[in-house]
Amino acid sequence: MISRFLSLWAILQILVVCGGGLLLSSCGGRDDAEGITWKPPADTTMPLAFASSARVPDYARNWRMPEGFRGFPERWNRRNLDYVQKNCESARAEYLLAMETRAKAVPGTDAAKAAGVAARAALQKYRTLQQRSREGDYLRFLPTSELPQNLVWKYGKDEPELGSRQARKGGTLRLSLQRSFPSTLCLFGPNSNNAVRRYIYDDIDMPLIRIHPGTGKLIPGTADRWAVSEDGRTVYFHIDEQARFSNGDLLTTRDFVTALYVRTSEYSAEPFYGNYYLSNFSHVTIYGNNVLAVTFPSARPVAVYYASIPASCTRFYAEFGPDYPTRYLWRPVPTTGAYFIDPQGLVMGRMITLRRVKNWWARDRKYTRYSCNVDRIVYSFISEPAKARELFRIGELDVITCREADLWYEGLEIDAVHKGYIQRVHFSNLWPRNSMGFHINCTRPPFDNIDMRRGLHHALNVQGVINTVYRGDAERLGSYFSGFGIYTDGSLKALPYDPEQARAYFAKAGYTVEGGDGILQKPDGTRLQVVISSRIDHQYATCFNLLRADAAACGLDLRYEQMDDTVFFSKMKDKNYSIGVFSWSFSPILPSPSQFFLSSQARQPDGTPARGTNNIMGVGSPELDSAILAADTARTEAEAVKAHHRVQQLIAQEACWIPGWTTSYCRLAQWRWVLWPDTAQCHFCPPRYYDPLDSYLYWIDENERAATLRARASDKSYEEVEMFIPLPESATRDPKVSHKMQRQSTVHQKS
Repeated sequence: MISRFLSLWAILQILVVCGGGLLLSSCGGRDDAEGITWKPPADTTMPLAFASSARVPDYARNWRMPEGFRGFPERWNRRNLDYVQKNCESARAEYLLAMETRAKAVPGTDAAKAAGVAARAALQKYRTLQQRSREGDYLRFLPTSELPQNLVWKYGKDEPELGSRQARKGGTLRLSLQRSFPSTLCLFGPNSNNAVRRYIYDDIDMPLIRIHPGTGKLIPGTADRWAVSEDGRTVYFHIDEQARFSNGDLLTTRDFVTALYVRTSEYSAEPFYGNYYLSNFSHVTIYGNNVLAVTFPSARPVAVYYASIPASCTRFYAEFGPDYPTRYLWRPVPTTGAYFIDPQGLVMGRMITLRRVKNWWARDRKYTRYSCNVDRIVYSFISEPAKARELFRIGELDVITCREADLWYEGLEIDAVHKGYIQRVHFSNLWPRNSMGFHINCTRPPFDNIDMRRGLHHALNVQGVINTVYRGDAERLGSYFSGFGIYTDGSLKALPYDPEQARAYFAKAGYTVEGGDGILQKPDGTRLQVVISSRIDHQYATCFNLLRADAAACGLDLRYEQMDDTVFFSKMKDKNYSIGVFSWSFSPILPSPSQFFLSSQARQPDGTPARGTNNIMGVGSPELDSAILAADTARTEAEAVKAHHRVQQLIAQEACWIPGWTTSYCRLAQWRWVLWPDTAQCHFCPPRYYDPLDSYLYWIDENERAATLRARASDKSYEEVEMFIPLPESATRDPKVSHKMQRQSTVHQKS
């Protein structure tokens, strides 16, 4: 009776939300006012990018750009010059101060060593900046005739095929997101870096080059070939002349200049990109409409991958200006990938639909021709896990991620699984792990005291959470940057739960008196009480209840608060929190510690916390800065490995992050009409995906859907199926592991 009631209730909710049986209703009401169905003006209505007197090649003279762009190259080059000069002066001052400090310090002491490290870092920084100042303008427009003729172009066409020839186009994939509906559809700017952005933009948009998810080698993206200069500092990209945005606009070098303009503008209120372009690159040089070159301050490993700067559709930003955050609030951004946000399938607060681009420009390419098969992907925002599970059980969602252990074990002990309508999938992966854990705000007392932070490490029984909530299926993280292969320092381990050690550190931090309830206090009566914040997640609440009980044995009173995703993220970015259960999502190939741990991103020159940066923990030191600089400027793989290990060791020494939990797999359940590749080159999905759905290699078999629904109606059943997708042979040395996906599909009559 309860199950029948839930089914009827779920269907009623769908009808109310969608106005029909399918999750494909239109937005209704506010679309034009909000910009959902807004269309950009014609390209010819935009002003010319350069004045008639400007000294630019003919190709650039014909460019049309957003209002306000004219003069930007000169302004940006001046901004770069100011950046270089200011940082030269700063580096020189840092060097002199460090040398003075070292001279005053007792030789061999920690203070002397730290000063020496700071001096070397400042000198290296100074020399690199001096070189940049001699090399001239950052943004340059050169005729195609000046493109170096000795370049060795690479095409990346020798890697294995992705997907299956049996894949069929068409159909709709219906998914749920247990996230807050985004407060903007902007790709950059206020509140844009939210938990939903990866689903609607990041995982869809095609960069200049990509990583082959099976071999880890570089393959074409929007660039069909690339080359690296002899000194290893400059990467040249040739843009595929067929590449287009989802609105039909041709992708050219103009769009990379537009991205530089709009993303670094004060109008975008996005401080990250200005620092990203200025600190990572010395020059961006344009050679005609199809070739651009990106130059690093110094040579670095995997330069091609990290030189892949973003593009922004020029015509889309025709109205870019001071009111950008509000004017573009609900305007879906064009992508270079196979999907775009469908205005007719966007329901404010409830649903976002992605629609496949008709005649997508990369539809016949080697690595993409068997991907992006479904016509639509529907994301329904369902905050209640029980509701999402019920919608999946009755067939209104096609796939559900089984993050919770109770769903994977008890939750799937249902007839639809036993009768083979729903299949379980355990997918092993190689993707870098999220930094899941307890981030500590080191700018706020009492957490500016390292003894306090170390005490917290020993007071949180994270392993107990893994054993209880996750049934032992998860594992404890060690390094902040885990899962990066040789670049991860595997020797780093989380500190164990230890009440005795915790109390010892808390005593060093001043909490020496035990109250009547066992909670520690300072002599002045200040209670050892901390607040842990997180986004709304019922599983986090379960974890906290366990942590609180064990923390009390350490003399620590834990309190907990949950809030909306957007509110929580803003709280973290503004360093307006104490401890946050949080994670950054990382991508291959190398860790990127700069934005998270540079001291310049932690505090303002006056010592106050820097708001809005990704250094949410407010951590920074000359030694850590030096290690990060070494990692960013490493020229060889060996140098990069050594530098990144050092960075991770220093982060661990700061005790600013209490390692959480992770898994080396993704579990999901799917209805049997969702099909995956099963070929010699691609079993189910290549391993370099955090979630196999990110590969877009699946497809919907409508005939199988109809057959399954008929079987369910007539009480026929299939063989029960659980797919175990191990790592391929190239990723494991265990000869006992079967690397072939096992799938059963025998239909039989129920007796």
